[in-house]
Amino acid sequence: MREIITLQFGEHANYVGMHFWNMAQRQVEAKHSDAASKHVLFNEQSRGGEYRPRALVFDRAEGFGSLGHADVQSTGDDERDQESAHWGGATEVHRQKPYNQPAAGDQPQDRVRFWSDFRQVSFDSRSLGVVSGVEFGNSLGEMTTFDEGSRVVAGTDARGDVLEDGFRAHAEACDHVQGFQALADASGGFAGYAAAFIERVRDEYPKAPVVLYSVDAAATRDSVAKAGRRAVDAAVATVAAFENTSVDVSLYAPSRVRGPFAGVGGGDLLGNSGLLAMNVAQWTQPLVEGSRVMDDIVALVTQQGYLRSAESMVSPALQGIGGMVAADVIDCRFTACSDVLVGADGLRELGGAFTVDRGTAFGDMLADRLPAPARMRSAEGSAVLPSTFPRILCGIGADGFQKQAPSADAGPVDQVCVAGLLCTTRATAGHLQRLRSALSTEGSKHLKDYERDTIRELRYVLDGEIDKYLEIG
Repeated sequence: MREIITLQFGEHANYVGMHFWNMAQRQVEAKHSDAASKHVLFNEQSRGGEYRPRALVFDRAEGFGSLGHADVQSTGDDERDQESAHWGGATEVHRQKPYNQPAAGDQPQDRVRFWSDFRQVSFDSRSLGVVSGVEFGNSLGEMTTFDEGSRVVAGTDARGDVLEDGFRAHAEACDHVQGFQALADASGGFAGYAAAFIERVRDEYPKAPVVLYSVDAAATRDSVAKAGRRAVDAAVATVAAFENTSVDVSLYAPSRVRGPFAGVGGGDLLGNSGLLAMNVAQWTQPLVEGSRVMDDIVALVTQQGYLRSAESMVSPALQGIGGMVAADVIDCRFTACSDVLVGADGLRELGGAFTVDRGTAFGDMLADRLPAPARMRSAEGSAVLPSTFPRILCGIGADGFQKQAPSADAGPVDQVCVAGLLCTTRATAGHLQRLRSALSTEGSKHLKDYERDTIRELRYVLDGEIDKYLEIG
């Protein structure tokens, strides 16, 4: 078997990851997948035959919600122990009452406070790790900057092996690891934690591909200061991804929602993360089916590793596209989940591409545009959605196909046809230029954690990557 280990870092990434795991489990149950395909993402437990995700999930203690303290492991000493070690006086401990997950079927969006609230899978206790910045990051443990997160990994690794326990337990349970997929917050402490952790993983598995999905926090409202810090962290994290991953797929809240019928509704974290999870599920599906391996997809998209930043787009329920050309479909029917808009000229500006067609006709339209290895029709057909999937798909009937007009009172969608395009494109140069601009003022207070020479080096790396993308087309 060729297993995949999934790594998740931070609140926004875990929202996407939770939707992804719910979708993966529902797909396995509905399609009655064979044991081999189940084992790609899931690990069968020795007792009871239960399947649990091959995943490591990192968050701050308060981020786990209904997954209580007994369910998770700390990556270091407990925060209370660290604080009391520096205090010689009397202490009082006040514990918050346990937070219970909302009952199944009773999860309106205003009731979801944590990503664990809509959890439908069971995690191994070794899969869940509490990360605290108290000892190695900052005294409040806030994990607010890239530098703080990377220091936590360095400090933990200096005291012991940061890969011990959880990571090694999952790796040793695999027959042959084909690669790693990582979901990480695009900025903040968990961006730094993810970069440092992935660097350690690459030390152990230098030849295994690592696909990173950088989840941006665009679904939340930031102050100007926070937005500036976020931009700097995103630039630093992107350069780190170029060094330590095979491809970095930046996932943003939908930047384009168009089309006469099918669309995406809702602008909150729960809804946006559902659509982003659909992107991750789209590119994982061929790996689960065994029709592709991770190395093949990375090579197709990145032109054998020459390009490192990719864009992801999906179109749920892409029906009724007769008479349209592929470029027009991309321009008006796809929802871009990136900082890049690939318009009507996009097909002439692709450096590399991979498409997955799950019940649509989009792949046929690309027959004369992309080589056969870059096109795939899923044997599993349409995507099966769990009951907890947010109701963000508009104009789609209960059968999973697009209606002629949106219906506000439509019931939940059980399955949906999805077309997807994963590509490297000339338009990415604009995204990288925006990241570079965040590093343009050396006197900015947002740069206080970085040395001036380091900033110059980051700019130099981004300039080199920008030139690569400008050569496309």
